[in-house]
Amino acid sequence: MSLIGEMRNRIVIQTLGGSSDAGGGQSSSFSTLSTVWARVENLSGGEGIFGDQLRGTASYKFTIRYNSSVTEKNRISYNSKTYNITYVKDIDEGRNKFQEILATEGVATLLVLRFNLTLLRKLMWY
Repeated sequence: MSLIGEMRNRIVIQTLGGSSDAGGGQSSSFSTLSTVWARVENLSGGEGIFGDQLRGTASYKFTIRYNSSVTEKNRISYNSKTYNITYVKDIDEGRNKFQEILATEGVATLLVLRFNLTLLRKLMWY
């Protein structure tokens, strides 16, 4: 299976990191993990309620060359939009050639909220 010719879109895989400031506060921001070529497919779309507002959501499939550092904790930036990664799958299990990444557009703030909640829980234990 050769998917190389179909990978025509540049995507940025981002990772969430945190830091402490001098006053003991916590901040989180995304940084680039890698920039790769991908095949991008829109799978579905819909609407959902988020924060008492109706918002559009869409599901996408990104196919990339195998990258062992990509996990559900990352996100994708593509065409000035962000996508939360929900699932990462090795296409040909064990051969480490290609990966399918399922991601959702329209709810990018959820990952930041989860990260901040994790930081808050850690601070409560100190």
